[in-house]
Parts: sequence; structure tokens; C-alpha cells
Amino acid sequence: MMKRLTGYLCVVFFTGCATLSQQDCKRGDWFGLGVQDGRSGDASERLSEHRKACSEYGVAVNDSQYFAGREQGIREYCRIDNAFEVGLQGHDYRHVCPSSIDGVFSRYHAAAYAVHRERAELDRIDNELSSKEISLGDNKLNDKDRARIRNDISQLRRNRDRARDDLYYHERQLNEFRHESQSYR
Repeated sequence: MMKRLTGYLCVVFFTGCATLSQQDCKRGDWFGLGVQDGRSGDASERLSEHRKACSEYGVAVNDSQYFAGREQGIREYCRIDNAFEVGLQGHDYRHVCPSSIDGVFSRYHAAAYAVHRERAELDRIDNELSSKEISLGDNKLNDKDRARIRNDISQLRRNRDRARDDLYYHERQLNEFRHESQSYR
């Protein structure tokens, strides 16, 4: 049983690192792969990961096709409205956009990412608060434990109020940036 588990973990570990399957490498749609990586906002270093994956299967990557596709994908990725979308989804920005738009894209992405982060924090606090409130109903708790849980609940409620304030601030900033971004269209 242990040998099988170890073998499985090794397979998962080693195949998990490969960016492309043998079939993908042999298909050789380097332009399409470049478009896909560009649309995802992947840095150009992603090509070296593909090259390494395909070298294991004896397949060479066509760099010029890949970069031509990546350039097309980057143009689609670097739309100003996408900065908001990528940030709200919680994805990092890797500064892949042309220098003429990088600063604006980065600023808008950061504002959207802050909203994503604050929403996630508020969800985390709400879940922890709910769990504490449920545990308070445990009849086996002594007075000391009950007092500690009530103290935790009070602290969580204060944290939730701060998180709501932070979220409200970041949502206002995001709305201002969205309005400002209309001038780029």
C-alpha cells in the first residue's frame, strides 16, 4: 500500500511540473499555444517551461510561431477592461503589457485585486465568526471557555467591521478607476 502511494505521488509530482502533454508537444500548435499563454498574461519565460516539457518527448518548440501567437494573445490580454477582470478574479499581473500601458494596467489591476482580497478576507472572517457562534452552543463548555469564545466573537466582529470599511474604500476606488478608464476607449 505504501509503495503504491509513494509511486503515485512521484507520478503526480513529476507530471504536475510539465506544462504540456506528449500529445500537445507532438501536435505542435505553437502559435495557438502562444495565443493562449498571451491571453492568460503569462510571462515570456513560460516558453522555456514548454521547451523543457517537450524536450522530454524529443519535440522541438517553434519559437517564432509561439512568439507570434503570444503577441496576439498579449494584445487581447492588455485591454484596460481586462485589468479589472483579472484583478477581481484574484490573478496576479506579471507586467507583460507594453510599457505604454503597463502603468495604467498595473494600477487598475491593483485596485481590482484589492477588492478581491478584501472580499476574501471578509468571507474568511464571516466563516470563522459563524464557526465560533456555533461552538458557543456546545453544552460541554465551561464558563472560562465560553467567555474566551465570546471574546473571540467580539474581536471577529470588530475585524469584520474594519474589513467592510476597507472593502467599501477599495470598491469606491475601483469604481473611480472604471469611470476614469472610459477615456482609454
